[in-house]
Amino acid sequence: MADKQLIVAVEGTAAVGPYWQTIVSDYLEKIIRSFCANDGKKPPTVNYELSLVMFTTHGSYCDSLVQRTGWTKDIDIFLQWLLAIPFSGGGFNDAAIAEGLAEALMILIGVEGVGQG
Repeated sequence: MADKQLIVAVEGTAAVGPYWQTIVSDYLEKIIRSFCANDGKKPPTVNYELSLVMFTTHGSYCDSLVQRTGWTKDIDIFLQWLLAIPFSGGGFNDAAIAEGLAEALMILIGVEGVGQG
């Protein structure tokens, strides 16, 4: 098991889409690299794992309410995952924030969740 684990939970509705590139490049990438003690120039000094949870809205036409990745130790792969999120739908129903956070907690305690995919 890693010394540090970071799960990023993201609302996957269309409302977030136009801002996502900026959020990742200006904020998340810096936070993630700092968390992993990796400036991109030398090997990391900490044992870490990264995971992603994406949630949509109740009643949406998406395949599932919550989706998650497995763990990765590769920051660049994780950033690719973040940039590949397919933002769509939403706007008419409440976001499934509680379900997304519950999935993140289940990942941390090692329970197989329903949204893996």
